[in-house]
Parts: sequence; structure tokens; C-alpha cells
Amino acid sequence: MEASLADGEVPRTATELLELGVSFRARLHDLKHRLIVPDYGWYPYASLSALEILTRLIEPVFEEVAGALAAGPVADIGCGDGDLGFFCARLGAQVDAIDHLESNFNQMRGVDVLRAGLGLSLDVHDIDLDAPFQLPRSDYRFAFFLGTLYHLKNPYYVLENLAAHADWCVLSTRIAQVTPHRTSIEQEPVAYLLDPREANNDPTNYWIFSPAGLLRLLARAGWTPFGYERVGQRLNSNPVQPEADERMFVLLKSRTRHPDLLVRALDGWHAPENDAWRWTAKTFALEVVPPADRVLSEFALRLEVPESLLQAQDRVQIICTIEGSPAGSVTCAKPETLEFRGRFPSLSSRRAIRLDFTVVSSYSPPGDARDLGVIVPLLEKSPGNADRIPFRVS
Repeated sequence: MEASLADGEVPRTATELLELGVSFRARLHDLKHRLIVPDYGWYPYASLSALEILTRLIEPVFEEVAGALAAGPVADIGCGDGDLGFFCARLGAQVDAIDHLESNFNQMRGVDVLRAGLGLSLDVHDIDLDAPFQLPRSDYRFAFFLGTLYHLKNPYYVLENLAAHADWCVLSTRIAQVTPHRTSIEQEPVAYLLDPREANNDPTNYWIFSPAGLLRLLARAGWTPFGYERVGQRLNSNPVQPEADERMFVLLKSRTRHPDLLVRALDGWHAPENDAWRWTAKTFALEVVPPADRVLSEFALRLEVPESLLQAQDRVQIICTIEGSPAGSVTCAKPETLEFRGRFPSLSSRRAIRLDFTVVSSYSPPGDARDLGVIVPLLEKSPGNADRIPFRVS
């Protein structure tokens, strides 16, 4: 029996979303065994099998993404039989299933059969992404773009177009660590152009990016990666051999549609207290994505060193590093609220930057098992995408 969720109700956790997806996948599997797609049969790959990866990627930003998945509009691009799109429709979202009749495995007949069998509302669109195209809507809150990029002649054009219309996207594509002649490309921002029958005897395969090349392409096309996961062959994957196939899944947010400074708490943060402050652990991290139009040089984080922190020692030191390099430090010998100030290294203006903080302290609160570092007072409102964290840049 499918996991229960009232129509329009948003899953409360990534775990609940995954449980619903697994249950829905079983329902689809049963339905596909009972129904027939005339002439061609079902799309041979189970799109919902990627749900475990997808939920791991969205878990850190689940509160923001869950509403997008459950309300939409959602675009399922390169939809196959529309499995992912139907799952979002099951959650209550408005969904556009997008593929090209000429290249779809069963000319999108599978989508029609499932739509009738499931009784779910989903709009189907035949769009050739290799020609000048217009998406059905101007605004999408979320887009699925799985297993399609390497089938496109002009991936930059499609990604840039999508960044102008969708807030969030999960993308997957084949990548390669080496060329067929075993030249290493892992760290180089490049792509391998396939011969028409070189991979899987499929002339619709075009560009296989290196991991660095894919991330560079996404940044140039207007996206900020929030996380990625690699699956498949993890040693010397190449663009040609089936047994050397490696894939990368990436969670993306559009910088085209959200160009402001982004500040996000990563690991080492405790829950807000009284909706006014948050304790950090002795090691904590922030992710900062600079505005798209400038390079940053300095940053400041407002924090508080309470009196209790100084009871175990006469001073507390706070240190920040960025990619292992010192970015700033401060030593406090008295209880105070201050701005921790540091400097960014010379990085691309569109690159997500991780700031790692260490609180050198032996403080261990009685009756509290938490690892406590410093207190960060929360802003009343979040400016732009600052997550209410009192962080500024210059």
C-alpha cells in the first residue's frame, strides 16, 4: 500500500519524501506490469531509482525545496515515461512533462498510458531542445533534468535558458575522468565530443564532460551547485565503454533568478533558541556564494562570546580558514559581542566558498551534552538569501 499523504500536504522531512517515493515507485512498477504501451514498450530505465540520491542532495535545503516539489510548477525535462513528474503530481504539484517525440523511447505513449492509469493531472509537451525552443511556462520552482545533457548538441544554450526559468534543478549526466586513450581530464574543465556510434552505438550522444568541465559549464550558464554525488565507475571512467560509465548528480539553484549574496549554515550549527540566536559547535561552517556581479574581498560575522565560555579559561580564540588557508582570527579575553572579520582568497565571483570556523575552547556546559562554541544572534529578517545570519561582505 502506498504511504499516506493528503493531497497538497508537503512531506515534512527528506526521509518522509523518500518513503513516499519508494511507495510510489512500487505502485508504478505494478501498474507497468499490468498495462501495455503499444508497439514500443516501456522506457527501460527506472527514473525513480535515483530518488535516494535526490533526497540526499536536497536534505540540507529541504524546507525550501519541499514546497517547490509539492506545489510546483515542476518541469520534468527528458521525462521518459514521466515517473518523476507523476510523483510530483501525486504530491499536488503542477507538472509539465517535456520530451521530444522523435527521440523519446516510445514516442511519449508511456506518459499517456500512465496518466490514464494513475488518474493524475500532468501536461505533456513535445519540445526539441536541439532547436530554438520556448518552455511551456516562464516560471518553474523546480526542474528535473536527468540523463539528457549529453544527448544535446548545445548544452550551454539549454542550461542558460533553463536558469532563466527555474529556481531549482536536479541534473544528472555522464562524466569521464579519462579519455578513451587514458589521458586524465578529471581536473580539467573540458568535454569529449563523441563520434556518432562511439558510445552505445547511439548517434544522439554528443558531449561527455569531465567533472571539472561540468561544474564550469553550470557556473557559466547561471547556476550555483548546492551539492553533487557521483555514481558508477569511480576509477578511470571514460566516455565510451559501458563498463566505464560514471554519472554525476548535481543540485542547482539559479543565480540568474537569485543573484544576491547567499549565506547558508552548513555543519556545526545548533537549532535556533527563542527565535533569537543559535549556538554553534566548536567547529562550524558557512557557505557563501557572492553576488554574480562582483568579486568579494572581506567578510564579517557577528557573534557573541558569553561569560560562561570564559569560566574554563581566560581567553577564547576563534579561527577561520578557507580551503585550508588562514582567513582571519580573533582572541577574546572578556564576554562581548563582536564582528569576526576576515578576508576572502582570490576566487571566482560565482564560486561557492566554504568558511570553516574553529572555536579554541574547553567549555563543557554542565547538564548539556551539546558541543558548544559561540553564540550567533539572528537577524529579525533575512536580507536576501542570508538565512538570518548576521554576515556581511565588502
